Amino acid sequence: MSSAAQSMGFVMLICAMPIAGVGAYAFQNREKPGATGLFLCLVGMAGWSVQLAFITWPAQFAPVYVNTTFRHAFQAMVMVGWVVLVWEYVRRDRVQVRPVHLAVLLTVPMLTVLLTATNPWHYLVLAPETPSNPSGISEFVLGPWYIVHMGFAIALVLLPAGVLLNDARGSHGTHRRQTALLLVGCAIGFPGALNTHLFRNMTSVPTYLDLTPIAFLLTTVLWGLAVFRYHLFSVVPVSRRNAIEMMADPVISVDADGTVVDVNPAAADLFGTQSDPIGIELATFCARQPHILAMYERDGKQTGEITIETETGTRHFSLHVRPITQGTSETGSVIVLREITRLREREQELTLLKEVFSRVLRHNIRNQITVVEGHTQAIADESDDERLTEHTTAILETTEQLLAHSEKARDLRKTIDAETTPVTLDLTAAVDEELEAYRRANSAVEVDCHRTEGVTVRAHPEIRKAVRELLENTSDHYPGDPDDLHLEVTVERTDRFGRLRIEDNGTGIDPQEVDALQSGSETDLEHGSGVGLWMVDLLLQKSGGELSIDNDSQLGGTRVELALPLADSTLPRESESRPSVEPPRP
Repeated sequence: MSSAAQSMGFVMLICAMPIAGVGAYAFQNREKPGATGLFLCLVGMAGWSVQLAFITWPAQFAPVYVNTTFRHAFQAMVMVGWVVLVWEYVRRDRVQVRPVHLAVLLTVPMLTVLLTATNPWHYLVLAPETPSNPSGISEFVLGPWYIVHMGFAIALVLLPAGVLLNDARGSHGTHRRQTALLLVGCAIGFPGALNTHLFRNMTSVPTYLDLTPIAFLLTTVLWGLAVFRYHLFSVVPVSRRNAIEMMADPVISVDADGTVVDVNPAAADLFGTQSDPIGIELATFCARQPHILAMYERDGKQTGEITIETETGTRHFSLHVRPITQGTSETGSVIVLREITRLREREQELTLLKEVFSRVLRHNIRNQITVVEGHTQAIADESDDERLTEHTTAILETTEQLLAHSEKARDLRKTIDAETTPVTLDLTAAVDEELEAYRRANSAVEVDCHRTEGVTVRAHPEIRKAVRELLENTSDHYPGDPDDLHLEVTVERTDRFGRLRIEDNGTGIDPQEVDALQSGSETDLEHGSGVGLWMVDLLLQKSGGELSIDNDSQLGGTRVELALPLADSTLPRESESRPSVEPPRP
């Protein structure tokens, strides 16, 4: 018997060591929420296990009441630590316990320790019949205060566990895993601490058998998993319930019968709820907003826009109705109203601004430029003065550029307004057609083309305008003789994209043009000279593609590359690059 009891004592001492080790780690992180409570729990469980080992050991180390005094002190650490751990974890912050509250919390544990230390005088904790050298606490004969102590300990464990269980209802992701590990650890350690009292009347169970340290070790493993695997100290998530309470978007939850079961403060404020709306019909709650009820009554997921007149004015919302499911059945719906009032007002402002600019640019300015161009041409036709001719030529070139910008601005507006779906396009064939038109208009330009046949992409239906703009841009901005302009055009297929690369031997693109395009805005320091590149970039964005521009051309000028997503997900085909045959020049 003594050999088996000694082995049991060794097991208890071994269990205490890793428990104390994790407790030491918690002490090192004591400034983080939950760490102090975990430290108290683990140190208390380790000391509790050591005292049980001393009781179980065949030789007596100290009188029973002295050993029990230390064990009750460690039990008090576990009880207080569990309360602090749950409190800080649920609050997501460290807590400062007021002295009066701490005194109330420690009244029973401290009185238990005091009465245990003085037990030989009154026997309120351990009855006189308790053996002087028991083989386990199952041989203890309990006094009336021991029962009080156990009842208080059970209540102090179950109440925080209930709070943690309630917090778990709104948890998700890492938060849910952390909470589950804390609860399961408690569910193992709590009955483990009571196992000797549960086995007390079972004569088949040896009196030295006490599974409390083993249960504590399993609890430590689970809590350690929450600490090291799910970052209990460094990632203390906000519960989903708290997040919804803090949301600025109104949220309404209803059950399958259309009864309101939850409303966040934003929804209560929007609908002017004076009393608790929980339990009333959604039709009553939304009586002044029948369009919300109409969307809710439809089956499945719904999304739409609604307008609500409030005391502060008209407000616009994007309304989303989503089912709440448990298992395979739908138990209700959640209604979320995302406010888009400012967005709608901004859209109206931009629409007005666009219409004003469009009318002024396309009508007033264009007509006036046409008048200026006509008068200038008349002066040029009637005058033989070379100095005057130089000025009229500059004016005509400028008016031509302004008219071209006007046309491009009109194309840009059409591209912005168009709600189009990308189409399948043979990029190689499209480039060939645009190159043919370009060569007809710029017969003096030398063009080399290398292409892969059958590069099929998905792009905006007007993507040809981007190709045309980039080709025309090379000749429009070439400062020298057109006979000296040299272009190299390449169409190829990569893993995910069809690519068009255009290189020239010009002076290179102005870095301010690229900076303005990449920043998405023009400033006094970064001002683009035209709208052509903006339209190219917009067409690429609407196509899900990419645009890159630099002055790293092998010909010495600008290199522009368009990347458009392939129309299929098949592996890239082998390229057959070959120079194109130029049409005969007139």
